[in-house]
Amino acid sequence: MDNWKITSEELIRLRESCLQSIRDGEIYQLRNDAKLRAVYSSQSYEEFKDIVDAAHLRPVTRSDKANAHTKNRLWNSAARD
Repeated sequence: MDNWKITSEELIRLRESCLQSIRDGEIYQLRNDAKLRAVYSSQSYEEFKDIVDAAHLRPVTRSDKANAHTKNRLWNSAARD
């Protein structure tokens, strides 16, 4: 039974594999829920596809906007000249 020892590298790989499986399951569930909603609410395939493709995205919150470092950025560099 000595050959059944698990190395720390194997534990790390197992942990990462389990975490990835959990993430994949969450994404699958989000996309599936979006598909079920989109079947009744979309009017074209493109709209359906957009809803499903954006299922994993979250809306931008006020704190996200406050933490963004783009407030003072000049987007149109030609306006500076």
